[in-house]
Amino acid sequence: VVPLFSSCLLGSQGIYDRQYTTPIGINWLPHLTLAEITQSLQSLRSTKKQINSNPQFNLPKRLWHYLTDRAGIKSEQKWAELSKQNLKEQLHQCQLILTGKGIFKEEFVTCGGVDLKEIDCKFMSSKLVPNCYFAGEILDIDGITGGFNFQSAWTTGYLAGVAIRSSRRHH
Repeated sequence: VVPLFSSCLLGSQGIYDRQYTTPIGINWLPHLTLAEITQSLQSLRSTKKQINSNPQFNLPKRLWHYLTDRAGIKSEQKWAELSKQNLKEQLHQCQLILTGKGIFKEEFVTCGGVDLKEIDCKFMSSKLVPNCYFAGEILDIDGITGGFNFQSAWTTGYLAGVAIRSSRRHH
């Protein structure tokens, strides 16, 4: 599952400015269009199975139960009885409210640094200074830590390293 979080557009500063309370929208099925979700749900109406005990779209069972509960689906309800609108909304545009900080109640945020407009992001090289490369938290990549900053550091470090190695081969 690769959900899309609409509040990520706020960045960590925007979330902080809103005192860690902000709505977020999640598309649990970003690889499917709304029409494809509708068609899949419609095709299930011919089965006699219970909705809750028959997770779809390869979603984890606990997530499936959470989403069907939010859609107002009773545990014994069968696919033939489904009003697909509520479930479709939960799958495609689930609206939640982010409230508070994580379990450690501390902020771990990176932001600020070299402006990305000054970087050739394909090579992580400076557009202003020849043979100067940047990677990791020195870049102005706004993100809450806990994996996102590590991935950014590894990816930008890799790109810079490959570009440096390639440029040295040509000299």
